[in-house]
Amino acid sequence: MSSPPSEQRLPDLVVNRPGLGLRALGLVAPGVRRITKQIAPYTEWWSTQNQEALVSDGPLWIVLGDSTSIGIGASSPERGYVGRVRQALRANDPAWRVINLAMSGARVDDGLERQVPLLTDLVSQAAEPPLVSMCLGSNDVFWERTGDLRERLKQLVGLLPAGTHVASVAGTSDRAKLANRALRGAARDLGLPTLNPWNEPGPGERLAEDRFHPNDLGYSYLAQAFNRSFGVPGPPLDQH
Repeated sequence: MSSPPSEQRLPDLVVNRPGLGLRALGLVAPGVRRITKQIAPYTEWWSTQNQEALVSDGPLWIVLGDSTSIGIGASSPERGYVGRVRQALRANDPAWRVINLAMSGARVDDGLERQVPLLTDLVSQAAEPPLVSMCLGSNDVFWERTGDLRERLKQLVGLLPAGTHVASVAGTSDRAKLANRALRGAARDLGLPTLNPWNEPGPGERLAEDRFHPNDLGYSYLAQAFNRSFGVPGPPLDQH
């Protein structure tokens, strides 16, 4: 992909502040408070990475997602799954770039209203089709109890470019199962590859201290699933 004009700029990623429920939980659960404090610096770090990627040359991976794509819960944003997969891609070609459009707390509507329009613009400017992945919908499953999530997921998948890798939502609830059935069905109809990064076999504690986001080991497992879906060899899993 050739370098875009130097004045071109992506909008900064949105720093989505924790809701009232999480803020209240943080008052009594120090682990929740410590993890939510990562949101602003990790989001700002990826905004800087995006601007650098935008004005560089090389193959491009565009990420749609929520807090897991930002790396919340990891010891640094680079140790989230996106940073780890970027490292694996660059081991094969150091020119690989990543533009991460994710937002902590993002739901399907954010994908429809903000992330997909940005993705469409980036794809239209690319000399060659970029690698694209989407990992969205878990927040809708966990925090939303109304609305037809399945129809909105199908709408979202229908807007993705050819070849997009579509990840399952997290969780084993009935609502998660229905959401994943909708995701897989919509992706299958369009010939898009799917993956379940939440069910990689292996030992070890995978949750951060907020008991919601992955920790470094958890992100190792997520990266392993994305590397396999992309056909990219990855580094060994974290062992801590």
